[in-house]
Amino acid sequence: MKIYNEPPKHKIEKNAIFLHYTGNMFGIGCSAFSKEAITRIDSLKNRNRKSGYIVLIPDIGWLKRFDVQVTPEVNRILQQYWAGELSVILEVPDPRFQHISQNGKVAFRISTDELLCEFIKKTDQPIISTSVNVSEKKPVQKLDEILTKFESWFDFAILPDNVRPGNNLPSTIIEFSKANLNLIREGSIPFSEIELSYEAPQILFVCTGNICRSPIAEYLAKEIITEKDLKFRAASAGFMADGMPISDNSKHVLASNGIDALGHTSTLLNEENLRKSWLVLTMTATHKNKILQLYPASASKVYTLSEYAGFDNDIADPIGENIEYYKNTFEEINEKVKIIFEKIKEER
Repeated sequence: MKIYNEPPKHKIEKNAIFLHYTGNMFGIGCSAFSKEAITRIDSLKNRNRKSGYIVLIPDIGWLKRFDVQVTPEVNRILQQYWAGELSVILEVPDPRFQHISQNGKVAFRISTDELLCEFIKKTDQPIISTSVNVSEKKPVQKLDEILTKFESWFDFAILPDNVRPGNNLPSTIIEFSKANLNLIREGSIPFSEIELSYEAPQILFVCTGNICRSPIAEYLAKEIITEKDLKFRAASAGFMADGMPISDNSKHVLASNGIDALGHTSTLLNEENLRKSWLVLTMTATHKNKILQLYPASASKVYTLSEYAGFDNDIADPIGENIEYYKNTFEEINEKVKIIFEKIKEER
């Protein structure tokens, strides 16, 4: 079996079946529009097709291709968790999905594996993805075992040079029905977390140490959320370490504006608090680029604070400066946080 570590330059046969890696698990894939290939996969897996397949797309914009309509609330969930281990069942008017849809609905997901997304873009067709196993058997997640036992199933493989070890848990599957969020299958992402994100999306502010700029933004945001009774949450994090107290000057400028931040301690930015946040706003472009380098799957939700508010400047680090400098930093952040919540209000 030919293994490609980059998208093949030649045209892929429309009914081909291939081995791929989603960023978490190995899977069997084919074009979502190939009834012949899907029937062949059903036969190989001894699958009775009582449930639909998950369809992988490379970016959220592809939903428009298939006339999929989502509410702002649903779009926030997609923005927060894609790319990632969340599959979302949505109504699909496009007749090309009839053979895999159930009641006119299909489960969509975006893989965190960049190579697979590039491959989907190159073929210009969504793909179905299902585990490597015979139905009712445990999915096989060791490449050498797959090549030994199942190589004959595949026409080729599209795999990254270095497969990162995943947790081998399937994606969590949810469905939106009217105003309700329903769990279909719990997997990598806890449903309770998704419910909280749906009811009150979190905005995460990020700076270097999470002791000066981002706490100011967090506590200002919390004030607006409380005053306007908004269904949002605010948090902050940094790149240094957990447990550091807020800087004296940041604490002072907040207190002088009636905001008590005495209990704040720094939080280290990590994959989990990024995943739990709908919107991530950094103080500088350097912070933004560092997040995108470390966590490229979060690209759809990371902006600088200024960028999201319609400006193009960084918010400079006031560490080591006098109280007047901190007051100016406070005013700059306050102006932009207010604009952001006005923008969110308009989008809703």
